[in-house]
Amino acid sequence: MIETDVRKFFMLEEGVQVDRHVRVIENAFVFTNDKGEAVSKRQRITEELIKNVVSELVGEEAIPIVFYLRGKKQISEFIIAEELDLEIHFTRNLLYRLLEFNIVSFIRKKDRIKGWYICYWDFNEHMVPYLAEKMRLSKIARLKDRLDKEQKFDFYMCRNACTRMPFEKSMEFNFKCPECGELMHEQDNARTKEFIQTQIRELENKKEF
Repeated sequence: MIETDVRKFFMLEEGVQVDRHVRVIENAFVFTNDKGEAVSKRQRITEELIKNVVSELVGEEAIPIVFYLRGKKQISEFIIAEELDLEIHFTRNLLYRLLEFNIVSFIRKKDRIKGWYICYWDFNEHMVPYLAEKMRLSKIARLKDRLDKEQKFDFYMCRNACTRMPFEKSMEFNFKCPECGELMHEQDNARTKEFIQTQIRELENKKEF
């Protein structure tokens, strides 16, 4: 049984530092507190979860590489490119983009015959729950920031919906749309605020990935 217990700090876009502990057992994980006690249900690191994280952070084109590496150890970038029928430069580009989020890691070894260094890659499966949680919390923070602006400001928009701007900005344009020249009117944003609040609740209540 492969077990990894990691404590991870990460910074959200708004400067909020989040502390997360996760225990990964084979292809399942559970969030824990400082004492190592479970604070969430045990969940599987599913293919769907991996796809969602990789596609959102790196792009769908990186998904085949991640699944090829899953369950393997220290695979040469040349082997990855050959097995997936990809150009080596394109393969390296995707690997380094995955590396930016610690989804993969590598070691360099010198080829005894050719004399150059080759990178051997691993998939860091234990990072997937962290990244999924970071994405969730980041979305909540952005939505709360947007909701705060919707509640604080009055917004104006023309009938063609070219642009939408707060009262102070609208004054600079004499309440005329800078795109089409039509007069801008105050917008009732009650439905917008309700929609954002619904999204926040759904994300905050999301107990499983």
